[in-house]
Amino acid sequence: MPQNRVLVVYKESTYSRYGTTQHLVRGFKKNKYWEVLKKSHERHAKTLELVRAVLRKRNFKVTTLLRSKVEKLKNIDRQFKLVVSVGGDGTFLDCSHQLWNTPILGVNSDPQQSVARLSGSHSGNFEQVLERHLSGQKKPALVWRLDFFINGKKNTVPVLNDILISTLSPGGTSRYILKAGKRSEEQMSSGVWVSSAAGSTAAVLSAGGKAFPATAKKFQFVAREVYHRKFGTRNFLRGVFTAGQTLEVVSYMRQGRIFIDGSNLVLLFNVGDRLKIKLSPRPLQVIGLKD
Repeated sequence: MPQNRVLVVYKESTYSRYGTTQHLVRGFKKNKYWEVLKKSHERHAKTLELVRAVLRKRNFKVTTLLRSKVEKLKNIDRQFKLVVSVGGDGTFLDCSHQLWNTPILGVNSDPQQSVARLSGSHSGNFEQVLERHLSGQKKPALVWRLDFFINGKKNTVPVLNDILISTLSPGGTSRYILKAGKRSEEQMSSGVWVSSAAGSTAAVLSAGGKAFPATAKKFQFVAREVYHRKFGTRNFLRGVFTAGQTLEVVSYMRQGRIFIDGSNLVLLFNVGDRLKIKLSPRPLQVIGLKD
């Protein structure tokens, strides 16, 4: 592993993305939200520059890459000593899908606006958190991810946050069978959340799940808005799993989908397809994690 190379991955701010779109500018100015986006962009840009300056001061060779391009960069583990994510949870998640051995340090580039549970630093303490890591004072935390298999074939993407199983349209009905151990139940609902411990404070919590420390070695599912009148009262609506246990979902949907860590990665999940989920034996190494 190269000892002096660091990969910095950053997000594109909403302001920089839509700043030249005049009809959006006019609409936002009416409610002053445009100014909010502009200030957020400025804080993000300053944080990014600070991160690069601190790394260069320590004689690291810095490669800077836009979040949307990180998936095209192969063999990150072989090329870099460290990955620094500058943005929020979305940027951190995109980085995590490419990492197996290299530790990651998340920098929340705008704590006023960004949600960044796994980011262990911000502009005010980035250098201190980095120093504690480099000096060996603080080892990376192990954050357990999910592996999943579709029709027996393992997918190569490690899931850091959550999986949503549903039909294509958010207004449609999701139909499937849930299986775990000896339990099996056919359901109709608006979908099923399956979440790691790291993702337990996100969507699954709003759907009725439990919040766990990000380092907990467990995962859970919650079936959302289950329809009971078709088959009678449904009972297998949520559950928590530990290492060695699996959850299986069999699709009864003509247009089923599997959403991985948000909406960017989407896989087909049609009639007869089988999805199996379990804890991955290869956790993500996260620097500066507080919980």
